[in-house]
Order: sequence, then C-alpha cells, then structure tokens
Amino acid sequence: MKTLFAVCSWGLGHATRDIPLMRGILKAKHSLTIVGSGRSLELLKGELGDRCQYVSMSDYSSVYSKKDFSVTKFLGYFPFYIDEILKEHIKIKKLVRKEKYERIISDSRFGVYDKKIPSYFVFHQLRFISPVRIKLFEMATERFNYSFLKESFSMFLVPDDEKNPLSGDLSHDLRYFKDNKVEYLGIISDLKKREVKQDIDYFISLSGPEPQRTVLEKIILKQASSLKGKVVIALGRPEDQRNRTFNRLRIFGYLGRRKQEEIMNRAKLVITRSGYTTLMELVALNKKALLIPTPGQTEQVYLADYHRKKGNFYSVRQDELNLTRDVEIASQYRGLNHEVDTDKAVEIFMKNVFGK
Repeated sequence: MKTLFAVCSWGLGHATRDIPLMRGILKAKHSLTIVGSGRSLELLKGELGDRCQYVSMSDYSSVYSKKDFSVTKFLGYFPFYIDEILKEHIKIKKLVRKEKYERIISDSRFGVYDKKIPSYFVFHQLRFISPVRIKLFEMATERFNYSFLKESFSMFLVPDDEKNPLSGDLSHDLRYFKDNKVEYLGIISDLKKREVKQDIDYFISLSGPEPQRTVLEKIILKQASSLKGKVVIALGRPEDQRNRTFNRLRIFGYLGRRKQEEIMNRAKLVITRSGYTTLMELVALNKKALLIPTPGQTEQVYLADYHRKKGNFYSVRQDELNLTRDVEIASQYRGLNHEVDTDKAVEIFMKNVFGK
C-alpha cells in the first residue's frame, strides 16, 4: 500500500521511536513517504536512505522559550496552534489527492489525516498533565483531545504497555478514550541491549526543541569537566558530524543510531532529557540515568517527577543542575528493567494499520 507517515519534529524522539515502525512498513513491501522537518527529517534520511520518499513540511511553532512555562502564554498561543493545524491539514489533503495514499500514520501531528483514508495516530499523551495536578483540568484535556481527534483518526496507537505503564497518567486510566479506539503497542526502541564492557562512566545525550537544547548544552559544557572518569557527550545536532576530544571529554555533534546504541550500552550512567522516547531507550537497555526535563515541557516535567517518586530515575531542574552532586544521587536509583519486545510492538502496529 502507498503509505504516508508524518513525524512531529519537536526534538528527535518522535523520529527515533518511529524508525522500527517505518522499517516494518518497508519490510512488508509497502511504499513509504515521510513528512517531517528540520533535524528529525535529516535523521530519518540518514537512517532509511533512498528506500523512502521525503516531504519537508514545517511543524507547529514551539511554545518553549528560554524562560519557564507560562500558562498565559500557552493559552494565548492556542488559537494560533489550531490555525497551524488547519493549515497543515489543507496541505496534507492536497498531497493525498495528488499522490493517492492508501494509509496515513501521524506521530503527534494533529492535521495529518484524511477522513476518506484509514488514518492512525501514534501518541502517548492522551491527557495533558498540568505542572500543578488538577484532576478536573486533566479530565477536560483528555475529553478535548478525544473530541478533537476521534472523527479524524481510525485508531490511537500508544507506544506503551497497557498493564505496566511507562507513561503513567499521560495515557492510562482513561475516561473518554474508548477501548476500541486505543491500542497499546508496547514499548518501542530501535536500540538493543548488548553485552559489552561498561567502560564509559557518563554518557550525556542532548536533544529536544530549541532554544532549550542549546541552553542545556552551554550548562553541560561548563560542568562536564568536573566529572571524574570517562565522559562522552552527544550534542544532538545531525548537521554537525564533528567529534572532538578535550582531556577526558569526547564530544560528538551527533551519533548515528548504531553508535548511540554502542555508547549507551557502554555507559554506567546516562545523563539526558526525560523525553518519552528516551525513557523507552533507557528501559530497553536497562540503564540508570539522571534526567533533566526541558523547562516548560509539562510532559517531561511530569515523567521526571513520576519516575523519581517511583524510585526509578533521579531528576533535577535544569537551572539547579550540579553534575558532580547529582550523578552521585542518580547512581543510587534502580532504573527500570521492563520486558521490551519491539518486534512484537511492530507486529501489533502492522496488524492494526495494514491488517497483517
């Protein structure tokens, strides 16, 4: 079948978690066109090459600034956000009419669907969690998401276990999303655990939307030399293929997925954002980690707090980061060792989308 797959480009996480799903589509001999933008689209081009077609389509404007999250700013921006979704949908409809796609998959891009074509939404945040937990507000956001999306998408595909949740209340204990519209795929990661010597003390992986990725990069580069042992840093910039060495620090502009897999397996402790895809990778590799949520990104703030309270991973605010202190605390947390079967998750995905 002729397939269109759109990827949210706020950071690299959506792109990396979709790689196994895209490879499953290609393995089944379906044609694949990928819609994305910026660094995430460049990452996918590097991983999948000429087996796919690519369409660059700008993503929604980011509401993340150099300052912390502002509810007033977010609500004020909301009408513009809806307008961007509607404009995106118009572009997609034109593309669909021209290319005659038979299946549409959207990872967190709300305007990528066509009511005449089976359309599937990959999403792990069915409910919005506010910085201050307000149950009525959270229920209202779930109801809005369901009402806004239910007529557009055939199924919601959640990359998480149904009974052993990694995403917590973001996509579990739902009130409005109907069981027959939600399929839990299981945890998905294209990184696999290797039995290798752990000879890297700290692996620091930067990612996420700008400008906060750059803000954290500056903080990390100032503090990393204070860490004892071998330190590897990946800046999360696919356009930068350089690597440099300063004393005990080795800095890569970007690591390809197989090199990232190798370095993470070798690391004793990972220092990274608390993005959901990153959490799935940590679980797949059974790694301990220090999490630094992106300021204002409520999903990451919630996930960091959720797993800290459970004793899985230690987390710290970006503006309070003290690497020498925080890595010692993080090493005392147990990490997570869920069973991860990405092949099975891809099989469930393929069955839902293509019927086999």
